[in-house]
Amino acid sequence: MRSLLYQININFKRIILRNKRFFFFDVIMPIFFYVLYSKVFVGNASPAFLKVWQTDYLISMIIYGCLLGSTITVSNTLLEDQTSHFDILSRLTPLPRWKYYLSRVLIFLLLNLIAAVGICITGVLVNNLSLPIQSWTLIILATLVGTLPLIFIGILISLASSPATVNLLNNLVTFPLAIVSGLWMPLNAMPKWLQTIGKLTPTFELSNIDKAILNSKAIDNSSVMGIILWFVVLCVGTLLVIKYQRHRELNFA
Repeated sequence: MRSLLYQININFKRIILRNKRFFFFDVIMPIFFYVLYSKVFVGNASPAFLKVWQTDYLISMIIYGCLLGSTITVSNTLLEDQTSHFDILSRLTPLPRWKYYLSRVLIFLLLNLIAAVGICITGVLVNNLSLPIQSWTLIILATLVGTLPLIFIGILISLASSPATVNLLNNLVTFPLAIVSGLWMPLNAMPKWLQTIGKLTPTFELSNIDKAILNSKAIDNSSVMGIILWFVVLCVGTLLVIKYQRHRELNFA
């Protein structure tokens, strides 16, 4: 247990305290967009509609911030570990590999927690949003659990092992995923075929869960199963890619 806490402490300092890009891309940027589209670009919307919009868009930006952290931050962090050979150094320590990966996942979840809490505080301070503490807590907890599949997307992207390829994949996955799942614009404003694709994404499923908690409604079991299915598929996919890469390394050795 002590060795795991030591690893978490090291990664906390490396990945969070010394990572200025995290605070800009995963925290400041979603907050900026939230304030812009919920406070500035609101037109002549009625107070009742505006309050609903500000709350719904808060959920979208919470998920968007976690999406940025789970894909771009995760993939770039793991890629930097590969290029700096930090991952090789970690293999030489007596710490079991499962503890190494667990410490990373916990740190990435903490990144998402900071982003989610930051956006929630912005909603309270800027738009005077008022929700019971229980609702805020459940939304944040559900979001953290729901971002596990997104973290594995970031891990998969990092396995490309090339900075150019990783950046390309981040752009091809992250921003289209945010758009097609309805985080940036209402899903019903898109073509039918795009709506069908969007409803299959993990970010859409997570949005459904968070908005159900927000509106004190029953959580759709299909959304929960969708998150679980994405998590299982991405876990298996990650293990298969890692196994394939190791097999290639042995063949070329």
